[in-house]
Amino acid sequence: MRIPLRVAALLLAAGVARADVVIIQQVDGMAQSGQMTIMVNGDKVRADVSPQISTITDAATGDVTTLMHAQKCYIVISAAAGKAMLAGMTSPAPQAGASASPAPPVPPVLAPSPKATGKMDIINGYNAAEYTFTNGNIKATYWISSDFPDAKMVADALAKFRKGGLADMTRGFAPDLSNLPGVPVKTEVEINGQKITTELVSAKEQPVDPSEYQVPASYTEVKMPAQPQP
Repeated sequence: MRIPLRVAALLLAAGVARADVVIIQQVDGMAQSGQMTIMVNGDKVRADVSPQISTITDAATGDVTTLMHAQKCYIVISAAAGKAMLAGMTSPAPQAGASASPAPPVPPVLAPSPKATGKMDIINGYNAAEYTFTNGNIKATYWISSDFPDAKMVADALAKFRKGGLADMTRGFAPDLSNLPGVPVKTEVEINGQKITTELVSAKEQPVDPSEYQVPASYTEVKMPAQPQP
């Protein structure tokens, strides 16, 4: 049986859309050491942060679900809840005797962009340009490689991983890496003297079971405390 060309093209496109990007990173610091696996398919992102914790992010909505495997439970932080938490953190404290009407939240200020140092290094066999970032008590160094295989695909997948309901809460102190010309193959972040090092171990397209992006049926939801309404 011959398949019409248009149908064949749609089937091929569907197969391409189903491709998953699987990224493995080695994370060391804060008294922890181990690998983190990130799986991306479309707008769905799963990160196995540790054997105990996984997150599932919907990059389209910004909602983040955290799975706690030992307790077999999960908690959902929506984009709206993340913004409400941010508003509570950035709104000025009420003055004594002031009106009960809340002041509007202070909009987050974007963090400065990383600066190129002009230095080059070889990280895990890949040429990488060095970038540095300083913002208050946060210091970071990024090694960005443009010759990493499928660099744009990997960079796009990592950008989706960084999206979520709490993304706005990091904009004031964490830089936007999406404009850097390549993939961060190594990152060193120092906060209050504590250093975390992340190295890119591997990144490739491979099939992932769709159930990995879903909450297991046996897990129980833990509700977030209600956020105060303005």
